[in-house]
Amino acid sequence: MRYRSILVQVDDAYGARARVSAAVRLAIEHNASLTGVFLKSEGTPAYLVAEGVVTSAEAVDLFYKETEAEAVRANDEARATFEKALPLAGISASWHTLNGASHDHLANYARRHDLAILPRRMLVAPAAADISAEKIALSSGGPVLVLPEAGYPPTFGRKILVAWKDSRESARALRDAWPFLAAAEEVHFVTAIQDGERQLDEVMQRHLQEHGCKTSRLIVDRDTDAPTGEVIRRHIDLLGADMIVMGFYGRSRLQEFMLGGVSRDMLAHLTMPVLLSH
Repeated sequence: MRYRSILVQVDDAYGARARVSAAVRLAIEHNASLTGVFLKSEGTPAYLVAEGVVTSAEAVDLFYKETEAEAVRANDEARATFEKALPLAGISASWHTLNGASHDHLANYARRHDLAILPRRMLVAPAAADISAEKIALSSGGPVLVLPEAGYPPTFGRKILVAWKDSRESARALRDAWPFLAAAEEVHFVTAIQDGERQLDEVMQRHLQEHGCKTSRLIVDRDTDAPTGEVIRRHIDLLGADMIVMGFYGRSRLQEFMLGGVSRDMLAHLTMPVLLSH
């Protein structure tokens, strides 16, 4: 299995160059098209509005004149970073500037790609707001690869840790991660449970083999006193894992963009690439 279309968010912040390099590498490996997107706010900021009425036409005009140039500069710099990585890649690529006033526009674009590659927080030019990768993961309906700002190996995905729980979210994450899992040298399933099987069942082993997973094993951590996020980080160090695959858990409709405890913990301590799927 391969990803045939990949989306990457690009800005002028630290970490964008490494993110683009990772996206280009994956596009080459999967013979995929690559879409670069820049987020630009097209809404009127709250400080220009008083009691629901814009303070004055002059204030709005001044705001746009002062910020449009900065947004254009940031977009041009981000696009240059994106296009500089393309000449030798030999892949189909396109560039789009999206309205970043809300996460909806980026989520819609993510739904039209097999994989979205994002930092945890994306600044919206002219830096009046930001959008979280968590929101996109919860609303896009597909896999989101969240990359830290720095500190991860450029060829990540060799040793993958799957944060496993026998649930819908974990099963969905497994399906969305097949292209990474099939290419990995090692795949380790880690689960935190007091009572449970000590190895993957026969059906799961066959399922993994049918998708090209070379080696895979289950690690059961019975230390139920430790938070699950701590357990996962412990095994990251023990295994030398360079990537995590995990299901993404939301809460009730009243808190639909709040995160479950493990998801929140892992993203708050983001030190390596994490593929999320909800």
